[in-house]
Amino acid sequence: MRYFKLIVLITFLSSCSTNKSIVGLYGKCGKGYLACTQIEFKSDNTFEYFIFYDVGGGSVLKGNWKRISSDTVVINTFKQPEFPKTTYVGRINPNLKGIVKIRISDKNGSLGGSNVLINDRELIKVAGENGIAEFDVDYIRNIEYGFLSQSEKIKIDNPNYNEIEILIKDLNLNVIPEFITNEKILVKRNKIIMDSTYVYKRTSLKNRQWK
Repeated sequence: MRYFKLIVLITFLSSCSTNKSIVGLYGKCGKGYLACTQIEFKSDNTFEYFIFYDVGGGSVLKGNWKRISSDTVVINTFKQPEFPKTTYVGRINPNLKGIVKIRISDKNGSLGGSNVLINDRELIKVAGENGIAEFDVDYIRNIEYGFLSQSEKIKIDNPNYNEIEILIKDLNLNVIPEFITNEKILVKRNKIIMDSTYVYKRTSLKNRQWK
């Protein structure tokens, strides 16, 4: 029993030590900065992520962090996409002969001007203001949409569908993201590495740039 309690105590202290190893502020912004990125990991497994650009201003993203290995944590903002996955509804319209009609939209409505490619990019059209593109084909295998810097390919289950409505997932198109989902951060002693590229060193909390 004495050894069991000792093991439990060691495990608890080890867990506390692991959490403390990342708790703190990372990223120091110079005086008169035009861009600044800082992230603070808190002991209650929440974080605050400050992003500022001279053009566009700044924002603080808040959420939870979780350690998934000795050197990796995952962060998720409290705000998450309303539609995290692209979906579609297909129909067989007997009034459409040799035509496949495709409508592209997001949660705000039709995505006019988006590129619509079908059957492994065999054909391409630009959707009209109503988000609709029509193709003179008898079958459909897959559809790819292109909107601004985003694109995605959707496999169609039934090749006989000739009227298809695609509702695309929420896109993170802004310079400052609206949400973060399952982003992995590498922990290296007194620094973290985000997006496998950006390195932020631990700094004093007095250097925090937001209230």
